[in-house]
Amino acid sequence: MNRVFAGLLVIAGLVVGTGAARADGSAIHGFVDVSLKNAYITPRGLLVVDDGATIQVLNGLVINVYDAPDETLKGISLVFGTWNDIATEQKATNVGAWNEFDWFVGANFSLGDRWTLGAQYVEFISPPNYFKTERNMEFTLSYDDGVKDRAFSLQPYVKVFWAISGDSTVVTGKRGNTFDVEIGAKPNISFDLLGAPATLSAPTWVTVGPKSYWGGTSNFGVFTTGLNLKLPLQFIPPKYGNWYTAFGVQYYNLLNRKLRDAQALTGAVGPLDPGHKEVVVGSFSVGFGF
Repeated sequence: MNRVFAGLLVIAGLVVGTGAARADGSAIHGFVDVSLKNAYITPRGLLVVDDGATIQVLNGLVINVYDAPDETLKGISLVFGTWNDIATEQKATNVGAWNEFDWFVGANFSLGDRWTLGAQYVEFISPPNYFKTERNMEFTLSYDDGVKDRAFSLQPYVKVFWAISGDSTVVTGKRGNTFDVEIGAKPNISFDLLGAPATLSAPTWVTVGPKSYWGGTSNFGVFTTGLNLKLPLQFIPPKYGNWYTAFGVQYYNLLNRKLRDAQALTGAVGPLDPGHKEVVVGSFSVGFGF
């Protein structure tokens, strides 16, 4: 249900940068991100947990397997990892705290100086068997408009999410052999905050697709935008990895009525509750890469 990817696997989503080995000569990069949130809502707008708090843990490896800086295909990297959601409270009593486990594998291709094409296979698994395993593919095309010595960039992208088989990834929609499209950008600006290099980003996207993906009411899924402030933890020596902390808030507008209907089925709201059209998720994260 939620990923990568959303984010975006820079650590969120799963487009992890490709290209040459790091300055120390290593072609292997690892990452870990632990987030505390007041709710769990997927990138496609399914509200899964709305009570208490939820802990989400993302970790994985990126292996650079090809590096040709002077060619059109400049680099290829392989991505492996897992994602977990652990809820402190659940209205759906038959689910339990360990709400979801995902694993993913994929590859990213650096094309020219700006473009990255990513392909990833991901499975959404319910440890308490609350839903049948959902097998999916994600294809992402992103453009890096960052310029040296310029603090701001837009970072637009488009992502095709193909639900291969299993239960509906939005509960009320078609089970397998369907898709939606995420169109978005990750505008960000870098600046100094109390002597530390900070990054403020505004992840924003909208999803569209066939009506059957959500269950038949509209071609639009969810619109979301937010703010995320990321700061390095400079007191931790680099030999222990590059640590950071982040604070964020994300606003979701559930454009599709079926996404609100699904909330009663996930246990996010009571059976007679009309569901939330708007959801705000606050988050605090700590993570590192090496």
